Amino acid sequence: MPDTSPAYAKQPVKKPRLPVVFWLLLAISLSLIMGTVLLSNDMKHLREAGRYFGYDLFPQEVKPPPPKALPRAAPPATFKLPLHVIETPMAQTASAFLRTWRISGPAMCAALRDAGIETSEWAAASFNADTYECFFEHSGKREKDQLPSSIFVIVRGDAAGTINNMRVKIINPQTDQHGQLDPGILRIFETMLRQPQWLDFHETLNAIQNLRDVKEDGFGANINFSREVLNEGRYNFTLSLDPTSPPQKRTRNYFSERRWLLSPDPSGKTGDAQSEAAAEPPDPAAQTEDPQQPR
Repeated sequence: MPDTSPAYAKQPVKKPRLPVVFWLLLAISLSLIMGTVLLSNDMKHLREAGRYFGYDLFPQEVKPPPPKALPRAAPPATFKLPLHVIETPMAQTASAFLRTWRISGPAMCAALRDAGIETSEWAAASFNADTYECFFEHSGKREKDQLPSSIFVIVRGDAAGTINNMRVKIINPQTDQHGQLDPGILRIFETMLRQPQWLDFHETLNAIQNLRDVKEDGFGANINFSREVLNEGRYNFTLSLDPTSPPQKRTRNYFSERRWLLSPDPSGKTGDAQSEAAAEPPDPAAQTEDPQQPR
């Protein structure tokens, strides 16, 4: 039987095709969506995807440690001065440097004996039991109209051994051809000036050696060597501690042995002398009571 259907009825139906532009737009849209997802939240998803595939897309920067802080300098020390340091000193309470004896009376007498001057032992004076002394006296022969040469030495102090003064009197002393004092007599003054260990009297011994008058004062110590004006050939020497100014007197009174313990003798001989004095029986004449002495 012949086919009587129209020609368009025999052709198959074709599927509609999507244009390329559609696929391109779709790819761009998906890329934008994936990029938005991966880059959102500070690229958290992108980092996770990279770690999943074994890639470290954003390695962390190794930051150097912060520098150590420099040590702070210590604050300056502060202190407060006591008020009496900056107050104006009062004249009525001022004191002064004052020299003291660095040798006792018994030790000085022993030093003179060691130098060849045969002084007596340290003992109470015959005229006053409160005064202790040792002395040396020598008189030469009279020659023609000249006075005989003589030497008199005395060291005085108290029962505790503290020296008050030392005196020397020489008459017509022997001298050499240059007019200088005989070395045997000069040894007396050398001993008296060196034993107290006062090193600031430099010119005294040289002046005495040449029989020149000399007078020196320093911190309460007085040294005087002079020729008698009316008696030619007679010379007097004195060495004493005699505070003269009010500050020196205040210093002496403040450090008086009545207020403080006795200081040891630097020569180390006072202890022996005091122990010997303690071993001797007391002198009845010295047993007078002092009404001002505390009991």
